[in-house]
Amino acid sequence: MTPEDLSELYRSFERTAFRLECRDTYAIPGEDPDFDDFLAGRPVAPRTVDNSDWLANIATQVAAGKHFGRVRLLGRPVTDYTRFELASYPENIAAGEQVWILDRQRLEASNDAWTHQDFWLFDDRIAVLQHYDDAGRFLGVEQARDASPYVAIKRRALALAVAFEDFQFVPAQRQGWHDQQSRVGALDQ
Repeated sequence: MTPEDLSELYRSFERTAFRLECRDTYAIPGEDPDFDDFLAGRPVAPRTVDNSDWLANIATQVAAGKHFGRVRLLGRPVTDYTRFELASYPENIAAGEQVWILDRQRLEASNDAWTHQDFWLFDDRIAVLQHYDDAGRFLGVEQARDASPYVAIKRRALALAVAFEDFQFVPAQRQGWHDQQSRVGALDQ
């Protein structure tokens, strides 16, 4: 499978496209100027269905009655790249994508085996693994021989995740603060 084959699947799936997004940092060509602006506190140009092919495709697929979604694993400490990515999700959601957040702090050790491989799952029958090096540079894709383990991972991730709209960033507990354990995600831990 090639990256071009994966790009075609984004347009040709029949019912569902799902991503498990595991890395805390990605080095994606073409994103660096926006990321640099984000880090410098400068405004990042908004993405819309009119200026982003990615968002236009999401909107087209959702308008055709298809489901587009992802679970984003959130590592600790939260990286600048993760903060940048989380700031862009409202644009994806506006285009029709459903986004869930799964804080790694909520996971038991038994969940570790499935939380490190990024993949896309199309129609619960085609699983495409995405490979990255340690710096987050994209190395390539490969189609899994059997999609069923990834269908199970998708179900587990969705069962544990929180809808982006319900995810709340709260500061780490400080002495004298009220108990906030029921809330998801303290960024400065």
